[in-house]
Amino acid sequence: MTLTRIGVVRRGQTLYTPPVSTSPAPARPPTEPFPGPVSCFSAITAPELYRNFAIHLFVMFPAAMVMCAIAHEMDQRLGLPELMPQAAATPVGLALIGAGGLWVWYVYGYLFRAGAGSPGTHVDGGPTVMVDTGPYAAIRHPSVLGKLAGVIGLGIIWNSITFEAGFVPVLVVYSLVTNRYLQERFCEERFGEKYQIYRARVPMLLPRPSGIKRWLDGAHAVPEDTVRGVSAHPPTIMVAFRYYLVGLVLLI
Repeated sequence: MTLTRIGVVRRGQTLYTPPVSTSPAPARPPTEPFPGPVSCFSAITAPELYRNFAIHLFVMFPAAMVMCAIAHEMDQRLGLPELMPQAAATPVGLALIGAGGLWVWYVYGYLFRAGAGSPGTHVDGGPTVMVDTGPYAAIRHPSVLGKLAGVIGLGIIWNSITFEAGFVPVLVVYSLVTNRYLQERFCEERFGEKYQIYRARVPMLLPRPSGIKRWLDGAHAVPEDTVRGVSAHPPTIMVAFRYYLVGLVLLI
């Protein structure tokens, strides 16, 4: 028996195969500090992004449809009038859904390109670079505006006063609470002091003139030399995601 570079050999035969290749794992996509609209929209071809959209499509949209059906039934029982003639409601609602969908597509693509990770932390661990440019220089959760436009449009298509006046405010509050105490908790664990400064300077949903100016000027919300947090995947994020889904079910 002899030892060779490829294994243990006895009577001229190798007893085991050479070691498995140690090629590096696929790298995260390169970051673009200021991605343009074309780059943002084309990001949808990345599996990390379209999987996140699929989760929204097959979880959040059916939940909103159930709420609309409940609200429409309440309208009929209460004898409430329609918001507008149905001939106008359908195109107006579809326009809002389309505009909201395009906006979410753009800001999610921006976050993916600039942050090197999916907006959905449950998909690939989330961004590894904190994004404080573009729309994220104006507000912390720009995607909420697009989702809000979408659900308002859905309520208009259903022509439901109860949905617009009762369900939409509840959905907004739910979104703000989950963003503040689940998503932002994840961001603070990952990016540390830099995110704390960002949260203090940038509003959650309603932009200030200074934030819009930062966006138009292509400026960072937080100085680039600010200390950065760790880039590890916080172990608590999947627990937080489960709470998010449980809350959505309880809303229904």
